[in-house]
Amino acid sequence: MGRLFDVRWQLRRLWVLALLRLQARLKGATVVLAVAPDARFGPGVRISLDPGSTNRLEMGPGAAIHEDVLVLLRGGTVILGSGASIRRGSVLNVSGTLELDGDNIISYYNVIHCAEHIHLGRWSSTNEFCTLVDSRHFHDGEHEFFYENVESAPIEVGRNVWLANKSSVLMGVTIGDEVIVAGHAVVHDDVPSRAIVGGVPARVIRQR
Repeated sequence: MGRLFDVRWQLRRLWVLALLRLQARLKGATVVLAVAPDARFGPGVRISLDPGSTNRLEMGPGAAIHEDVLVLLRGGTVILGSGASIRRGSVLNVSGTLELDGDNIISYYNVIHCAEHIHLGRWSSTNEFCTLVDSRHFHDGEHEFFYENVESAPIEVGRNVWLANKSSVLMGVTIGDEVIVAGHAVVHDDVPSRAIVGGVPARVIRQR
């Protein structure tokens, strides 16, 4: 039974990668695939390429994109290190570089907007309904419609960081190692290593 299960995973992996190559051809896009033989794709995974874009998807050994995950590659790079896992219902909107070092868990129904660079160190993980966004829209730019005014700044998350449920990390933030971000917190400024932060906006509650 276990052997049959492994074959099903392998067939789904081959199917997803074949569809990606076909989509790239039809849309005049480029996608470089560096996907380990044991990387897994769950049922209902959707990976969309912007027409004419250049993209890269890397998945290390044991990495997984689970069921009903939506990945929008808009001229971006997604690097999932060994054992990294994107769980059900999450959305990755990537025109920059999204990099997970390995053994990370992006839990259920997260949203990640990566326009420039978002990096999570080893073991850094999220709970449900978290948001990481390295860009913003604003009203006082050259365009009348605020949505057309965009700026970005990278997000750097250290090792073994825990982002609790419904927390948000905003553009330009650096979070040190072994930080705990409390549920519903909005992190808009840098966080020192081993701190516990919470609130809107997030403040240091105490050092671990």
